[in-house]
Amino acid sequence: MDAARAIRLGLILVVLSPQLVAAQTSRFALDAVAAADVDYGSQVTRHSTAWFDLFGAVRIADNLDLRVRPVVFRRAFDGSWQTQMYELALRYERPGKIGLRFDAGQFTSPMGLSLLENRPDKNPVVSPHSTLYLPVPRYEAGTPSTNLLAAAYPLGAKVSVSGAKWDARAAVIDSSPVRGRPFFGDNKPPRMANVVAGFGVTPYIGLRFGVAIAAGDYAAEQEVRNKSRGDRRATLAQVEGEWAFRYTRIAGEFLWTGRELATSDSKVNGGWIEITQTVHPRVFLATRYDDQWTEWTSVPDNADRHETYRRVETCVGFRLMPELTLRASYMTRKGYVVGFWDDQFLASIVVAKRIK
Repeated sequence: MDAARAIRLGLILVVLSPQLVAAQTSRFALDAVAAADVDYGSQVTRHSTAWFDLFGAVRIADNLDLRVRPVVFRRAFDGSWQTQMYELALRYERPGKIGLRFDAGQFTSPMGLSLLENRPDKNPVVSPHSTLYLPVPRYEAGTPSTNLLAAAYPLGAKVSVSGAKWDARAAVIDSSPVRGRPFFGDNKPPRMANVVAGFGVTPYIGLRFGVAIAAGDYAAEQEVRNKSRGDRRATLAQVEGEWAFRYTRIAGEFLWTGRELATSDSKVNGGWIEITQTVHPRVFLATRYDDQWTEWTSVPDNADRHETYRRVETCVGFRLMPELTLRASYMTRKGYVVGFWDDQFLASIVVAKRIK
């Protein structure tokens, strides 16, 4: 089945689900997000983007849900349209003093606070996280592109447990969190088992700290030009925090990652922090600062290399109505593919609607 037919089938299933469960409407949930943005002033080519995101869940048995999330979007760097399935999974939940959740199928990567904002209505600024979408430099010819943390929705299994003030999770997935493996596409990487584990504490409502680790192969031997080290392994460690009080939210995360190369290893470290302030029921302000860097040894001259990337975006948002939000922002960035401070203005419109 090709991508177009698969996405149409997913949409049909989600759209028809209300009729299939009409007798038990509480067993069905559906929401949709549509967004578009434009920019002005950048010296680097950037295409206007669009995002269409549908999420549906159906209760098929006690404590057991089928979850589906097809997404269609236009990329900023090349203007191409992409179709993906971000979620197609079964979820079992058992409430109690110690809650239990089990996910199996295609689901959001179990590592990364930024992934929880990878939807226009959840993102306080206009641009998506550079953590998820900025490719890091390729240190070695004939190796795949990676990110500090990819916008990954892997196939796998995950178990989560939680108490009143703590949570923990462990997962086995089919791709590295620094690369990911899409549901649709003609050039998908081989499946490579990775393990992820995480733990969080919530001292009180509104404040949470978390840590996570992951390890596994990110590139298979048949994919790389220099096959002397076989499959290439990547490791990750991450910390995250979120503090919400009154009308203010502060959130951020930092990652330490390593990747095996043919003759040495590389490091990609960095993270982000953002502050969102509600100044009126309809108006909010947000600022995000991204900082990441990479270090490796260049093979031709055996010299140590160090490259940095920094970005700041400041945004004002206006809720025209509960389902419709307008955003305008100023962004400046430098590093990796942009060797100078590049300034631009952006504006977006986001419609988010809970249908059921």
